[in-house]
Amino acid sequence: MPNKDWSGDVKEKTKKYSQEQIIFTKTELIDWLCKRNNTTADKLKKEVLNPINLAFAEKQQAKFEGKNEERFRCYFVYSKNKGRCNILRFKNDLKIITVFPIGRTTLKKYRKRFKWRG
Repeated sequence: MPNKDWSGDVKEKTKKYSQEQIIFTKTELIDWLCKRNNTTADKLKKEVLNPINLAFAEKQQAKFEGKNEERFRCYFVYSKNKGRCNILRFKNDLKIITVFPIGRTTLKKYRKRFKWRG
């Protein structure tokens, strides 16, 4: 059974936030995250607020500080060879937990696993 696509919910939730309400969990590693993804923090924020390239979103439950937390693993696909995965948490602010690039082989695997189009 394929996983449910939560991208519509993520798009609706992001409309409620502004760029000032987005924070990074790993504040000391923002430079490293941006270098690894070949982008800037502002571009990452804009991409989350305007999710045009969002292909699939997966809902996750995680324990954080003793509480269950709802997170979304969002797959942004730019071409057959490039993509990016953001893990987001929505509450009073939109928190970007981590961001990592996805290459061609991994994208191909995820397309089969999640059965998304494109």
